[in-house]
Amino acid sequence: MSQDPNLFWFGCILWLVSVLVIFHLVYSHPPAKDAVSQKQVHPIKYAYVINTDEEKEIAQLRQECARLRQKLQQQSQKLREDFQHNTFYQLETLLTNYPTVCKVVQEHPDLPAKNILPLFKPLDKILDHWGYEAIGSPLAQVPYNPQLHQPDDRDITVGELVYIWFVGYQDPKLKYIISPAIVSRNLPEIPNSNKSYAVTLVNSLD
Repeated sequence: MSQDPNLFWFGCILWLVSVLVIFHLVYSHPPAKDAVSQKQVHPIKYAYVINTDEEKEIAQLRQECARLRQKLQQQSQKLREDFQHNTFYQLETLLTNYPTVCKVVQEHPDLPAKNILPLFKPLDKILDHWGYEAIGSPLAQVPYNPQLHQPDDRDITVGELVYIWFVGYQDPKLKYIISPAIVSRNLPEIPNSNKSYAVTLVNSLD
């Protein structure tokens, strides 16, 4: 049976058209997988931008913290220097005379204490300047208060009458005890000797 040549060429043309159509469909419309891959690129890129901005902000915060820390250190040093200078000016007379007084006392041990006491006046001035108040007065008899007093004997009870040997100091504004007063049941004994009263007190506490 003979084959019609027209049908043969018609089949070839139809096959060629089919191939072209399939080729066009494949390359003009990428698979869904490629589309998903393209969509995934944008969130990653966006996240990278966010991380970069956060790193810049963190770096700026670190620089600001370092600057503030340095500023606080400078202010602290300045306050310390100002305090030292102000304290020195308050005690200038005592500090400048103290070495000479020590030398004179060594060479003249019988020098009356009343000639030296005026040199300690700057101490009263600086205590007034700081607003500190004395706790009690020397040799005064007062009821024992453990918040204000430091006893020389542990068995002293609250409210018991004691004598103040050395005064203490407190800051009334802050309600803070800077140094408690040293107290005892008995008055210090002052022997008949050439020792000064202050030396006797100190030796009695040892």
